Amino acid sequence: MGEVLAQLASIVHIFVRNKNVTDDSATLVVATPAGLGLTPFHHVLLSPYSRYPVISLEELSARQAPGAHVPWSAEGTHVSCFERAVLCKIHGVMSIAPLARAVLAKLEAEAKLQPADPLGFNTGAPGAALPPLATDTTLRVVLEARMGATRSIRNLHQVVEQCEAANKRGFNAGSFTRLSCRILHTGDTPQLHGVDRFYANVASVRSAHVLVAVHGAAALGMVLTHRFSGLLGAANCFFLQEDNGGTALIEIRPCAFGTTHCGWPDAYMNGQLGWAGNRIRFFAYNIEDPDQCHPSDYEALAKSDPSAPMRGNEAMRARDQHLTLKPGPFIEMLRHVASLLRNDVAYKEAQTSNSLHGYPIPGGLRLGPLCAKNVSRTTPPGGRFVEVA
Repeated sequence: MGEVLAQLASIVHIFVRNKNVTDDSATLVVATPAGLGLTPFHHVLLSPYSRYPVISLEELSARQAPGAHVPWSAEGTHVSCFERAVLCKIHGVMSIAPLARAVLAKLEAEAKLQPADPLGFNTGAPGAALPPLATDTTLRVVLEARMGATRSIRNLHQVVEQCEAANKRGFNAGSFTRLSCRILHTGDTPQLHGVDRFYANVASVRSAHVLVAVHGAAALGMVLTHRFSGLLGAANCFFLQEDNGGTALIEIRPCAFGTTHCGWPDAYMNGQLGWAGNRIRFFAYNIEDPDQCHPSDYEALAKSDPSAPMRGNEAMRARDQHLTLKPGPFIEMLRHVASLLRNDVAYKEAQTSNSLHGYPIPGGLRLGPLCAKNVSRTTPPGGRFVEVA
């Protein structure tokens, strides 16, 4: 969940690592409301900052038998009196990158990110290691599968099939001569759940050059019911390898959400990756083709049933649309992104010429700056248009 990254765990990082408010001998307690427990990602994201498991306020205040064993205290038993307590009222958004680096260092030291190729990018000899990401000439793309009532991509398998077709025809962009796309399912299954699902998601992201995800971090219902263990959506980008411009996030924004309403989406991942020096590149894919956008489940219900209330404002409804991507413009966007990875000169030229981000419109892909208005084959100024079905 993006808020946990930016407004909780990243600030704990500052308190512990930068301000020395406490050290790793302290028990970390998250004051969740109404007795809610913690999700697996709470445990993982806060694990670098205490030698003990993080707990909820309900766990701390639970009545236990005298001497009951617990793993979260130095005494090894449930205690109710503490020599020192620090109560933190957290407010504001901080850079997520230092937190992500601390979490990755811990997971790598503990060999949690296994296997090295969870999505099967390596199609060579069985058991052979993947080439190093920094030198591999196959562009590895991970597309996140988002399920539920909002923001799903309905034709992911068709997109992957067209990736393979483009590869067979001959993919050549920048330093890349091949293209390989895989789908990442982030939700729990009976075979993979809890913190192990989180570890697998991070390992999957780290095996790719490009993460493709719809704007947003998590679905509240999944968090509250604990059916969801990993981060969801664009928030996973912070676990891409920081390869000095060799990796990227393509954040998909449904119709109008990156144009009519752009202050909201542009303030998040674009800002965060910019704060970190753009070592992970950010590319917006602002869809402006009505054939690719469909109302969310709640909006469709409200339109079909006069008695159903319409939730959210116009910007929220734009954000929550489902998508059916046209593979042609999307493959061209991958080609564009590939041409700018590992190449600072080309990347800066794209910024200067207002042709960094993608706008799929009827008939093709328009390249332009963030928050372009009235996008067409000839506008905004600068950029270029790629005609494709």
